[in-house]
Amino acid sequence: MIISAYVINAILALVIFVVLYIFRNKWKNYLGFLFLGGSMLKFLIFFIVFNPVYKNDGAVETVEFAAFFIPYFLSLSFETLFTARMLNNL
Repeated sequence: MIISAYVINAILALVIFVVLYIFRNKWKNYLGFLFLGGSMLKFLIFFIVFNPVYKNDGAVETVEFAAFFIPYFLSLSFETLFTARMLNNL
């Protein structure tokens, strides 16, 4: 599931980038809320897609947690930098 974790997180990060960029001028006061909504969406996807597979054997192992958390953290870092730069330019 590690490849799918990276792919899904990359796709979701790209979607969040695009949504923030499209609404940067129209909803500039709400970009932070859109960013937080994107983070919540990524957690929701985790609980729908990955969590049932990881808990299939009864426990979430460290390797399984890292397989999700590392790509999540990387994409969240890029999203945070992108959002901060965009907000500084407004």
